[in-house]
Amino acid sequence: LKEDTEILEEVVVVGYGVQKKSDITGSVSSVKSEELLSAPNTSTAQALQGRVSGVVVQNTSGDPAGAVSIRIRGSNSLTYGNDPLVIIDGVFGDLSMLDAIAPADIETFTILKDASETAQYGSRGAAGVIVVTTVKGKNGMKTLSYNGNFGISNVYKNLKMLSADEFRSTAKALGMTPLDMGGNTNFFDEIEQLGYTQNHNISFGAGNDDSNYRASVGVIDQQGIIKNSGMKNYTAKLDASQNMFNNKLKIEFGMFGSLKQVDYTNDYEKTFYSAATYNPTFPTHKNEDGKWDEDPYANEIQNPLGRLEIQDREKNAYVNVHGKLTWTILDGLKLSAFGSYTYNVKENMKYIPKDLKAIT
Repeated sequence: LKEDTEILEEVVVVGYGVQKKSDITGSVSSVKSEELLSAPNTSTAQALQGRVSGVVVQNTSGDPAGAVSIRIRGSNSLTYGNDPLVIIDGVFGDLSMLDAIAPADIETFTILKDASETAQYGSRGAAGVIVVTTVKGKNGMKTLSYNGNFGISNVYKNLKMLSADEFRSTAKALGMTPLDMGGNTNFFDEIEQLGYTQNHNISFGAGNDDSNYRASVGVIDQQGIIKNSGMKNYTAKLDASQNMFNNKLKIEFGMFGSLKQVDYTNDYEKTFYSAATYNPTFPTHKNEDGKWDEDPYANEIQNPLGRLEIQDREKNAYVNVHGKLTWTILDGLKLSAFGSYTYNVKENMKYIPKDLKAIT
């Protein structure tokens, strides 16, 4: 016999069939873990931004810690949701489930874009499908790893406004007598700060021919460029598998969860507009009554420092537990059972100091 080697083209299972990978490069895309960890990210969803053609990742609000939307090849419906279906290790969910997974725990993202690839998911996959495969314990290896990154953010440019002296002289030149509180305040400087984003993840695992496991814990911490705004997301993940009865039965278990807290800037537009147009002679401290002075001549604006005391907080706890049993009846014939349970609770809290209620 003569030895012969043939290189077969890689194939991908799509919908109910199989196609050559070279034929579907425009409708199926994959992102490896190395690409996700190349830059600081505040969420797993944001790690996809700019990495896959036809996939648009946007922040739904001006707040950097706000919710993220993902659109695969644009919006597909005027009346129904346009969020893609998310599948993590066989568990079906939505975009909020991505927050429960740290970027360092992801092995690959696979984005299915066309109807031929999403057919097996029915109407749930009409807006596209994101299939996430997480890192598992590997046979014959003991691992202990740490992934982390740190980045800072700052305001690139602010509007140039009048100083207190310029404000007084301009008003005098116009024949006006403005309210003068004796201060000299740049309210942009008072409400802004140097922001940062840090991401830390520690994992360990081991495995052999009969069993393997991997566990990880992580935190994503973000401080916004506006004072009293930011986000913290604590994540945990555990995976284990065990072969039994001479490899006839395989038991797989998985758990992932997160506890996320976001402190929003209450009404970004009003806060910035107030900082840009507020009387610069107002001081940076409260009055003798312990309240922030308000300009009685101002219209549609409030003291920006007072607005920073409004607490707009959201807490989100997410836990998923799933398991799979696979029984090999004969070679090539297997029976599988899969089940999962998800617990998700969201809490919104807004606190407005008594002396600020009249201005919100």
